[in-house]
Order: sequence, then structure tokens, then C-alpha cells
Amino acid sequence: MSAFQPLNIKYSEIPPQFTPYDLVIDRSLNEMQDVFYDQDAVKRSLAEQNPSIVKVWMAPIPYDRGHLMSCMTVIYPGTIGDEFYMTKGHFHTDPVNDPEYYLTIRGEGMLLLQTREGDTSVSEMLPGILNYIPPGWAHRTVNTGDEDFVFLGFFPSAAKRDYSFIGLGKENFKKVVVKRLGKPEVIDHP
Repeated sequence: MSAFQPLNIKYSEIPPQFTPYDLVIDRSLNEMQDVFYDQDAVKRSLAEQNPSIVKVWMAPIPYDRGHLMSCMTVIYPGTIGDEFYMTKGHFHTDPVNDPEYYLTIRGEGMLLLQTREGDTSVSEMLPGILNYIPPGWAHRTVNTGDEDFVFLGFFPSAAKRDYSFIGLGKENFKKVVVKRLGKPEVIDHP
């Protein structure tokens, strides 16, 4: 492990800020269109605009074994068709040594979890709840509210993300979160 100096990170929920950061991932609908199940709704939305769906700030921590990464994620409010805005979701490539924690600081959401064998779990994400994601579970977060959904994430810095199962014509998450009668509902992926 390198001689990395101690570091303090400042964050705020309104407006969402996270400093210092090393990388910002800002995904719009155009970049995430293949994760939504209703492709007609995707096309209609993109014909009008290309909304920002999710933004992630990564701390300037080395991507080396022995370090712990921290990040802040904001999922904006909205739906494509009836499906809520979300992260792409991913597995960590090491199924034994790469857990993750999420700490919600604003808004409300759901955490979709799934093993490679197809076991699923859904957890509520609210301020005051710390969500633990064991190694070997794919994870996707969903904004089920009407405001920015903001949470902090912590995971081994050397963890690599695997998105290969997500997209059109691929396995995908078995569950999706949709808005029905004004409330979130978890359904099987159509």
C-alpha cells in the first residue's frame, strides 16, 4: 500500500456536493437507455429531451487493495414510462471480498439486489438506514421519491464493476420498480 496521506471529505445534501473528488460519473438517459424495460417510453423521452438520471462523485482515493473508496450518488426524481430513475447496477468482479455499504442522507429509494444464481432481495433506502451489500450480490438503486435521492457508498477501492449482464437482450435485474397509483411497486422484469 502506498504512503497515502489522511483525507477529509466534505459533503452536503442540498445542493449535493462532495469534495474533494477524483472522478464524476454523470449519466443521462441517452447513456442509460438500455436499462429501462419500456423502450417506447425511452424513445418518446429522448425525442423531447435527454434528462440527467444519476451523478456519482468518487473520492480521490487510490484504486489499490487496502484502501476504502467513498462516493456520493444522486439519482434525480423521475420516471421513464412507469419505471423510476435508477443506477445501471452492477456486480463486483470479486464475489468473495467486495462488499459495499450505502448510507442514505436525503430522499427515499429502494435497493435491488440479485445473485448470479437469481436470488433477489429488495431493501428500503431512507435517511437513518445503513444498507449492507454482501459480496456476490449485484446492486441497483432506485429513486422512488419526488426529490433528489442522495446516498454515500463505501467499498474496497480495488473493486471492479461488472455491467456485462445489463442491457437489451441480456439477463438484467429480475425485478424493476415502477410507479403504480402514485406509489412504488416492485414487479418482475417484463
